[in-house]
Amino acid sequence: MKSKLYFLLILLLSALLIFTACSSEEGEQPKQSEEEVSQQEDLNQEELEEEIKKIEEEYEAETPEEDEITESNYNAVSPFTGLPIKQNYYKRAVAVSIENSPAARPQSGLKEAEIVYEFMLEGGITRFLAIFWPEVPEKIGPIRSARPALVKTAQSYDAVFLHAGASPDGFAILAVNDILHLDQLYKSQYFWRSSKRRAPHNLYSGEEPLKDYLDNLEEKEYPEQFNFLTASVVSNFEKAENISVDYWGSYEVLYEYNRLENNYLRYLNSGDNPHLVENGEQLKAKNIIVQYVKTSTKDNQGRQDIDIKSGGEMKLFRDGMVIEGSWENNDNQITYLNAAGEEIEINRGQTWIQVVPNGTEVTY
Repeated sequence: MKSKLYFLLILLLSALLIFTACSSEEGEQPKQSEEEVSQQEDLNQEELEEEIKKIEEEYEAETPEEDEITESNYNAVSPFTGLPIKQNYYKRAVAVSIENSPAARPQSGLKEAEIVYEFMLEGGITRFLAIFWPEVPEKIGPIRSARPALVKTAQSYDAVFLHAGASPDGFAILAVNDILHLDQLYKSQYFWRSSKRRAPHNLYSGEEPLKDYLDNLEEKEYPEQFNFLTASVVSNFEKAENISVDYWGSYEVLYEYNRLENNYLRYLNSGDNPHLVENGEQLKAKNIIVQYVKTSTKDNQGRQDIDIKSGGEMKLFRDGMVIEGSWENNDNQITYLNAAGEEIEINRGQTWIQVVPNGTEVTY
């Protein structure tokens, strides 16, 4: 506002000088007394001040205050990522069970998720639970069946849970708990199968089939899910720029720290094999939490009993360093703590949570 006002004042003063100069060049003018000259100067000064006041009033009337500009730009942030959003939303989060077998790659929608969990399942494979809010992307998948740990985690967000069937224990939890979910076996109108892949690795959902359903849900306000960083001051930290999380079998997750963007590039099994999504982009994370859990094999199919209630150890990777601590589950809400017992602070952006059995080798 000030810069525009100065510009207008300069124009006004310039015009006054030109007028004065032109008046002096129009021939010989009658001489004025000192009293007349003084009166004219006072009049010119009054006119100038009046014009300046008028300019200020008109400009202030059409320009918002600086406080209003700041508030409109920064008054809303995502409770899941801490990033600024256009407005406060009261939409229900969506949690989706996404496959991670080789036949399911590259996946769709993982890049757009606010938070991504990776759980170990039977047979040495893992499955993702991707949390979306406030919008869902056009395409999410491939979508597969649920397991108890995925169901309970989706429930902790009070999210709409999308899946295609479930394990016996998964169905049992869904049957006795008040969990809002869409199962492709019974609600096929919210899903589609792609002709570009073979079943069962070709089931998807997304914005178009879910829009009307989600718009008609009761509104919900989410609190901040993490303690987001305002300033990073850490002492006695350990450098961690190349991370390896060794799941069962021949499956290994790798992260490589990118200093320029302050994030982590995700790879599978080898640094030569970036984890790509369907549009060809590589997955990246601002924060990586390794959450150690008690696990046991529960049946002859090799299904895992994953204990996400009892608490345990935790490692947070951010800013090229590692912070060790623990996690707790209070009333189905998980909190991550540093070694001093304080809630950890994480970067604003996407967070990946690697849920691994106790004893899993994690190197960095």
